[in-house]
Amino acid sequence: MKINVIDLDKTLIPYDSFRVLIIREIKKIDVFLIGITVSRLLKFIASEQYKKRVSQYLQKKYSDEFFKKFANELFNDIDKKVLQLIQSHTQKDTLNILLSASPNFFVKHLIKKLEWSGSGSYNSDGTFVHLYSSNKIQYLFHNYNSKDYDYNFAISDSSSDDELLSLFRENKKWVNHQ
Repeated sequence: MKINVIDLDKTLIPYDSFRVLIIREIKKIDVFLIGITVSRLLKFIASEQYKKRVSQYLQKKYSDEFFKKFANELFNDIDKKVLQLIQSHTQKDTLNILLSASPNFFVKHLIKKLEWSGSGSYNSDGTFVHLYSSNKIQYLFHNYNSKDYDYNFAISDSSSDDELLSLFRENKKWVNHQ
């Protein structure tokens, strides 16, 4: 079976989904998010730790239905050119896999709507797995090893995914022109 790997933020959609969610919440004058975001901007807290703590907070604050609605908004914002490019590399024996550093609590709903596979950053046995850079590769090797899968096509905007892209027969560094 062939697999295609697709990055979400600034590739499949033209913006950073997690950032949009945080900004919306900050505009509601959420004191916790304002404080932790200022700490992140001042580099008092690492990106991975920030994403972990904000994810835990938002999951306690909102129901799954809230994140499903957000995923529907993301779905409506999918870049049609990127989707066409992915579809041009997708045959009946191809599995499309969305891998994102954004949290899985909303990414999973987008994946389901697209009828793809994949994941966003998630908790595993109490450990936060930030699907960024080499962690995407580890996820891929663990779930879709190259002995059983043909690494067909990958697309991402980020230089942190360059090593991931190099694993695929065809790849595209996406530069969003919006």
